Order: sequence, then structure tokens, then C-alpha cells
Amino acid sequence: MGNYAPKLGLDKSGFPIQHAPPPTSILASYNRENAAASSVISVSHDTTMLEVAAIGGPAVMRFVRTGDTTASVVAAVSGANFQHVIPASTVRQFVLPIEAQGTGSASVQGINRAEGLYQRVAIISAGAASSVLLTEYGF
Repeated sequence: MGNYAPKLGLDKSGFPIQHAPPPTSILASYNRENAAASSVISVSHDTTMLEVAAIGGPAVMRFVRTGDTTASVVAAVSGANFQHVIPASTVRQFVLPIEAQGTGSASVQGINRAEGLYQRVAIISAGAASSVLLTEYGF
């Protein structure tokens, strides 16, 4: 298992800057407003970290296995299957966990596939008049 998460930025003294986005390029951004159903997002071959923001109300998310055919995330009391809650007006960062054995070779593919990281994530807002923003970061 490699060290695949983006490095933290450093201040002028060489100390890590906590609670800041990684100093790397953004691979993709998504905005879901007032969604009645969850969104399943397939991340890029280079994605190793996600940033999720809940605007106007809480949001829930879960990492989705490759073979999962029902893939949605449910926030309701009955049938709830979320893994993480993002409180309203909060931004959280997640390093993609390992789902399966990676190939170990990044020569033709990105680090996500080489390390065997999760390739999909499901998100939904858990309240009316709320949005979920998701940003993908790479190595």
C-alpha cells in the first residue's frame, strides 16, 4: 500500500497547514441542489481525496463498491445506509479508502486504480432547500 493521499500544504516555517485543501489541482466539481434521489459519482482515475460541503442542511454519503448494483445512499430512518454525515454549513475531507487489491502499476492508469481505491461515491442532502458540493482532488 502506497502513500497515495495528497500532501498537506506547508507554511513558511515548514509546518503543515491543517484544515485547508491540499495544494493540488482540482479534478472535478459537482453541485447537487434539492435532490430527491442520491447521486452516484464515478471518480476519475487520478482521484485520491474528496471534499464534501453541506449547504443549507446536512448531507450524507457513502463509498460505493464496484459491484454494488443498488449504489444509492439513503438518509431516511428506515433503510438508512450512509457511512458519513456532513453537518449543515460544514466542509469535510475524505481520503478514498482502499476497496480492493490495486494493480500496483500506474504506468497506463491513474493512482486511484493502481492503489485499488473506491471508484464511486453516493451523496444526497438530508433536508429540503439544501445542496451538496463535492470536489475531487488528485495526488
